[in-house]
Amino acid sequence: MSNLDQIHELLSRHGVPDDLSTVRLSSRAKRLIFRSSVIKGIEIIIPHGVKPSWVLEMIKTRLSWVKSAQRHVSKGRGQLNPTRINLKALDETWSVKFGKFGEVQNGLIEDDEHTLLVGVDPGDIFYVARKLQGWFHQKARTSLIPWLGSLAEDRDLSFNKVYVKNQTSLWGSCSKKRNINLNRNLLFIPQHLVEYVLHHELTHLEHLDHSPRFWRSFSSVSPDSQKLRRELVSLNPDDIPLWASPGLHKI
Repeated sequence: MSNLDQIHELLSRHGVPDDLSTVRLSSRAKRLIFRSSVIKGIEIIIPHGVKPSWVLEMIKTRLSWVKSAQRHVSKGRGQLNPTRINLKALDETWSVKFGKFGEVQNGLIEDDEHTLLVGVDPGDIFYVARKLQGWFHQKARTSLIPWLGSLAEDRDLSFNKVYVKNQTSLWGSCSKKRNINLNRNLLFIPQHLVEYVLHHELTHLEHLDHSPRFWRSFSSVSPDSQKLRRELVSLNPDDIPLWASPGLHKI
C-alpha cells in the first residue's frame, strides 16, 4: 500500500469518502497544509521529503477539523443540484427536475413551462452544475447583449463587441477598444441594478475613467447612481448560487 493510500484508508475509516477529499504531494509546499472548500472538498497537501509516519500522526491530530470540514462540504454540495433557479433580472423562475444519466438528450432539456430536465451522473457530482452552467451562460448571452444594445441605442452610443463572462468580482468593464465585458451572474440580481451596471459601462464609452465628467454623465441617465451603487455593493454573496460559481466547468 502506498503512502497516499494509507492516508485515504485512514480518512475512510473515519467516514471521509474519497469524493470529499484530495491528498497530494507538492514540491512547492513548505509545510503540511489542510484546507477545504465546497468545490474542491478537503485538501491535504504534503511537502516532499517528510516521513509518511509523521504525516499520518499529524492527520490523526486534525481529524476533528477534518470531520467538521466534511460536514461543511457535504452541506454546501447540496446546492449543486438546485430544484429552483430564480433569475431576478428577467423576472423568471425555473424549476429543475432530474432524470437518469443517458436518458436525457445532451444532458439537459428545456421546455416551454420554465422547467429544466437534467440528467444525473452518479459518478460525477459536478455533472448537473456543469450542464446548468452551459444553459445559464447561453441564457445570459441572449438576454444581456440585446439589453445592452437597446440601452445603447436609446443613448445614441455604439460599442465594438460584447463578451459575457463568468467572472468572480467585476460586474462589468469597458476597454479602450470599446469592448464591453458583462458578468453572466447579473441575471441573479434585480433588474434595476442590472440597468445600473449596463448604463455604467455604456458611460465608459464616453469617459473611460471615473472622473467628475464621467459621474456627471452617468448621473444624467441614472440620477440615483450613488444609492444604487451602495445597494450593489451590499448584495449578499448567497445571491449567486454555488452551481453557478466560476471554475466548476473545469472540474
